Amino acid sequence: KNVTLGVDQCECFGLLGPNGSGKSTLLNTSAFVYQPTIGHLYYDGKDTLHRKDNSVPIGYCPQEDVVWDQMTLYEHIEMYLYLQGYSKSEAKNLALKFIDYCRLNAHKNKLPTELSGGTCRKLSILIALCCNSSTILLDEPTAGMDPSTRRYVWDMFKATIQNRQSSTIMSTHSMEEAELLCNRIGILVNGKLRCIGSPEHLKMKFGNTYILDVQTEDVERFHQEVIVDQDLFQGQEYTREDKSKQRVKYEVQCDNENNNLSVVFETMERNRRAGLLSDYSYSKTSLEQIFLNFALLKEIEIAQDSENEEDKDKVVVVIDNDKEGLVSKEKNKIER
Repeated sequence: KNVTLGVDQCECFGLLGPNGSGKSTLLNTSAFVYQPTIGHLYYDGKDTLHRKDNSVPIGYCPQEDVVWDQMTLYEHIEMYLYLQGYSKSEAKNLALKFIDYCRLNAHKNKLPTELSGGTCRKLSILIALCCNSSTILLDEPTAGMDPSTRRYVWDMFKATIQNRQSSTIMSTHSMEEAELLCNRIGILVNGKLRCIGSPEHLKMKFGNTYILDVQTEDVERFHQEVIVDQDLFQGQEYTREDKSKQRVKYEVQCDNENNNLSVVFETMERNRRAGLLSDYSYSKTSLEQIFLNFALLKEIEIAQDSENEEDKDKVVVVIDNDKEGLVSKEKNKIER
């Protein structure tokens, strides 16, 4: 809904958001899988909304692997290269180079049904990259990969973006992936772009919260003696959440100027030696926590929409005894 963004050359733009927030819809529209119903879609400064051909070269890795069970991994890459205009000999040689680059030589003659989920995902990524396009769209590209493979693929992405000076949009649920690869990040909630900026900018703007997580035998005693009596947070606003009988979490609203980290750590260490707590952590809000806060916003909006749906056929009326009642348009009766 009214999403406006631009991606520069040699930039990777990350799309974050809860499931169902519209990330895949935005990417599918950008890849012409869906026809946009309104607005404009520009590539290289040209409006492509009413294009009459498929002349916009895009490398696209969709969320679901689009492969053919009757073709080997090698045949997939060779076919896509051939469709781009390479001769058969050129397509063959380039396909072997791409497969070697992605460390897929051991699987090049296997059918998709013989590949693991992570390897099949690498095939989808390779299809997107072999198009040699300066525009790359990636929908959760590393989902299902083991950590070692994921890191190698990240290095591939960084090298490709740099070498081709490409404009890349990538959706992901991995905050580590977003921080490592993306120059800027946008968070979608219920189809709306709620924030946009570099990871550092988002943490500065939305991350003015510190998290204190405490393990203690007596939560109430810790709260009274350390938080209240010793004024641990030095007058800063905070919220408390009891995670269990022996664990409590505090979210402290404070800016960098008023946050005396040394006082907090000195106080906590002193009280740990005194036996008031067994363990603790104190850290600034991470990008993941910011994402979770926006995800909570989605749940709140869904609940509000549900309430509005229930009340949409009701109007407030004033009756004789000056009390308010609700009258249903359908049932035409007053409810008190």
